[in-house]
Amino acid sequence: MRVDLGDVDRATAFVRDRVVPSARQQPGIVAAYWLLDRESGEGLAVTIWDSEESLRAGDEAAREVSRTEEKDGAVESASLETYEVIAHL
Repeated sequence: MRVDLGDVDRATAFVRDRVVPSARQQPGIVAAYWLLDRESGEGLAVTIWDSEESLRAGDEAAREVSRTEEKDGAVESASLETYEVIAHL
């Protein structure tokens, strides 16, 4: 997921306090990384799931968390991109 951030510090707190705990509860999540470029205000979330079904359920749960008022001012826009893992180290 690519994200344009509003307030970088607020976005960082939102990810640490709300997004990560919610992601930990999702069945099928294998790994997740939240990346931030402080200069540009751009963020990137990379998540790895055990199946496409788990990905879809996790995406819906993430959308529910992102609807909360606590993210107000933290995120301006987000776009989801889906890729298949074909190799890993």
